[in-house]
Amino acid sequence: MDATRLMVDAVALLWPELPDEPDGFADAALVALRELDRARREDTAAEPAARQGVLDAFATRPAALARLREVSDRLVEAELGRGLESTIPGAVEHERYVEIPVYYATDRAPTGKTEPGERYGGERGELTFGVARVSIPDDHRMGALEKPRLWRLEFRQNPDKHVVLLGLEELDDLGFAARAKAATDGGDVLLFVHGYNVGFADAARRAAQLAYDLNFAGVPMLYSWPSRAQTAAYLVDQNNSMWTHGHFMRFLRLVLDGLGAARVHTLAHSMGNRVLTDGLAALGPDPMTPVGQVVFAAPDVDAGVFEQLAAAFAGLAARCTLYASDNDRALWASKGLVDAPRAGQAGAGILVVDGVDTVDASELDTGLLGHSYYGDRTRVLSDVFSLIRHGLPPGERFGMRGRTNAAGRGYWLFSPQAD
Repeated sequence: MDATRLMVDAVALLWPELPDEPDGFADAALVALRELDRARREDTAAEPAARQGVLDAFATRPAALARLREVSDRLVEAELGRGLESTIPGAVEHERYVEIPVYYATDRAPTGKTEPGERYGGERGELTFGVARVSIPDDHRMGALEKPRLWRLEFRQNPDKHVVLLGLEELDDLGFAARAKAATDGGDVLLFVHGYNVGFADAARRAAQLAYDLNFAGVPMLYSWPSRAQTAAYLVDQNNSMWTHGHFMRFLRLVLDGLGAARVHTLAHSMGNRVLTDGLAALGPDPMTPVGQVVFAAPDVDAGVFEQLAAAFAGLAARCTLYASDNDRALWASKGLVDAPRAGQAGAGILVVDGVDTVDASELDTGLLGHSYYGDRTRVLSDVFSLIRHGLPPGERFGMRGRTNAAGRGYWLFSPQAD
């Protein structure tokens, strides 16, 4: 669903419930809609400005604008939810949940424990491959990682209600390549790299949730490096995110050169962006499989280093997108520790580099630390969906406004709304 069609459909659904008041709102909105229709038919380059004109007309009625956003989100969610079970190869539908296979590689050391969620710890180990099985309940809420809540008297994980790591099957590298190639079958791959303070089980759960919520038509994969999953272990995680480079490169080359995929999309969060940016910059030109959409979510990467590496990797991908926020307290804390701005911070110094679309998510309600908005905010998920499914540039995605930074370089801003 392109941004113009989404806006038109949302207005059409909303219009009958708007009160008929002689304040000029309806006339202004109709003029803006006529201009949008003209742009769609005669001048597609003018569509972003015409869509903004419709938003400006609705902005005179804050309640109507909020309702327009709400209706738009419901339309996007409906599209995200179509044909879910059939889009992820190997997904198994149970009575109350869907079981998602996530193909993984990790260089976490085994703990010796047999429970799936405790199989790998935070120490350094050798590169291991396998398939994780994760449940997504039928009543799953987009963006959520449902887990037991004591206030609901839930004392253990239940796949009917929670996102659960059900099991792991370890494979050698040849077995993994054969299984993953058969599952991919010439389709797409979505590779997720988690960030700081994340255990293996939560990384696998997040990889499955993202693929499910994005209605990804392909194979979800996870690279899990040895994060200690402890808030106080920032410096340990920082070192391990650099130590893992050789193992990640081995896995990345296997995914790009050994599976016969149509495209490989990548999404990294927080400190995982250090792993991904270093890997992409070292990849070299013309991998066997095209790199599709590359998403840098809240990157905890030195802004200067990111800009240097972008010169090497930006041309590899169909499109690179950086999501930043000025409300990300975790990145503010990171900046304080290392005394250097982070690529995922917005504000006056928001990072804009050649070959990367910067999107400022500060206007969204990112909650608490504001650091996981990529996975638990409907608007950001909807935007990533438009990226991966349709490859749309920011100006053609719903709810984006163009801005320029102090240096006169253009970036994009999410329009404010209830989220």
